Amino acid sequence: VVIGPYRSGKSFLLNQLLGVPCNVGFGVGHTRETETKGIWVWGQPQKITDIGAERTVLYVDTEGFESTGRSNSYDDRVFAVATVMSSLLIYNLPETIRGSDVTKLSFVVELAAGFYDRSNKSAIAIPVEPGSMLWVIQRDFLQGKSVQQLVADALAPVPNPQNDKAISETNNIRASLTSIAKNSTGFSLPQPHLDRTRLCDLNDTELDQRYVRQRDALRQVVKQHAQQKLVGGQPLTGKTLARLLQSLITALNAKEIPTGAGLIESFNREIVRKALQMYQQKLDAAVKLPVDEGALEQADKAARAAAVVLFHEQLLGRRQADDLLKQLNTAMGKEHKGKVTANVAESNVLCHELEMACIRLLDASGGVQLPSMYQFEGRYKSCERNFQAKCVGPARSSSEERLQLSWKQAHSQFVKDYNDRLFTGLLICSVAAIVIFRFVVKVALLEAVGWVSVVFLELYPHLFRGAGSMYETRWWKVTSQVWEFCMLLLFGAGGLLVWAILMGVVWLLWKRARRRQASKKAVLTSVKGDIRDLDV
Repeated sequence: VVIGPYRSGKSFLLNQLLGVPCNVGFGVGHTRETETKGIWVWGQPQKITDIGAERTVLYVDTEGFESTGRSNSYDDRVFAVATVMSSLLIYNLPETIRGSDVTKLSFVVELAAGFYDRSNKSAIAIPVEPGSMLWVIQRDFLQGKSVQQLVADALAPVPNPQNDKAISETNNIRASLTSIAKNSTGFSLPQPHLDRTRLCDLNDTELDQRYVRQRDALRQVVKQHAQQKLVGGQPLTGKTLARLLQSLITALNAKEIPTGAGLIESFNREIVRKALQMYQQKLDAAVKLPVDEGALEQADKAARAAAVVLFHEQLLGRRQADDLLKQLNTAMGKEHKGKVTANVAESNVLCHELEMACIRLLDASGGVQLPSMYQFEGRYKSCERNFQAKCVGPARSSSEERLQLSWKQAHSQFVKDYNDRLFTGLLICSVAAIVIFRFVVKVALLEAVGWVSVVFLELYPHLFRGAGSMYETRWWKVTSQVWEFCMLLLFGAGGLLVWAILMGVVWLLWKRARRRQASKKAVLTSVKGDIRDLDV
């Protein structure tokens, strides 16, 4: 690919390298306007045999720099495509190398920091390998240094004791140019003929023979340095070149690459987006909200590390690395903050539901007809275990504190109600025993036990006024345990069997009572009739 200022003889040089006349090869103009527009590719690939291996070479002509009506950004776009696709970049210059010619290659510096970063081993969008650079000085009539020495001096940094910004930037360009190309070769061509407007009409015998010899030598230099282009570590093929150009041209036409530096920025923005997307995917895959804060932080660190690794692997260049990494970290920080907020909200919803379920259970357990401390505590413990297993996230501690406070209040109220209702139940049972064993099933001993229980329950609590509570005595605790045992038998796992046994015992007692009544009636009856009918 030949680049350089407009009206510097690039198209004529390519025709000379191809060995074709101007009316067959690239268009050559003799006006003050630029002849070549955009980028032109010679339609017939040239076959070159080197050490027994054949390769195909494409010759490419480009529009000249700083032509009338063109902006610097347009030049950079043309330069972008030319530089990326070339394996040999020929910088065609008239007469000598000027400082502005070096400065014009600032875009190449961006490529040096990006596409040609040898430390970058990842498969990025356009992972091209650097080619060679050939500086061709046309109409070389100046005396003194050789062209190769001229190139070396042009690429050598100049002293900058005053730390001038412009000189520093130019020195950076010089340093980068020496690193991007495999080699930078200088070559000179003398004036082919004094009448430049007739160059296309002259044959080799009419041209300056020094020029003809140098031109033929230049053809060999071009063939030597035009090595196979590598893209992504693979040799460039026609299809690969088409995809490469399509990618670049699409980006250019979409105005995503306004300048040379914008080409790097365009791909790097995409890399930042991919790294952020990886962070989001890793974080979403690692945690399912709500989750403990520690687990979220660990997942965040792992996702950040993976995103940063991807960022460094695919980053184009190092000059923008710090700023881009800062952008990535800022974006990941926002995502992390949003994830933390969502985690708090999800945790609040989940833990609140579990907390309210346990509170409703406490309220329902406190209103049962037959209170049981065993059942009350058992149901709450089961609910608490479910809460501990499922309530996760930042809302757990506050929900757990509220639930413990509710448990203490409900437990205190339940114990009071439980003891009062158990006392009332014992009193009712004692009175019922008196009635049953006196009038239904006459058992004097059990009736006496009922009377003693009534008297005891009525008098004993009055002995504890101002000195504790009857509910704290040992006998009351034993009574509570007996009651809990009865409730366990009646309403526990074997409750149905116990109820069946009790019903059987009641039925047997009822049958026994009926037999006793029948036997008493038989004793009172004689052969003469009922004893209650006799006159005494």
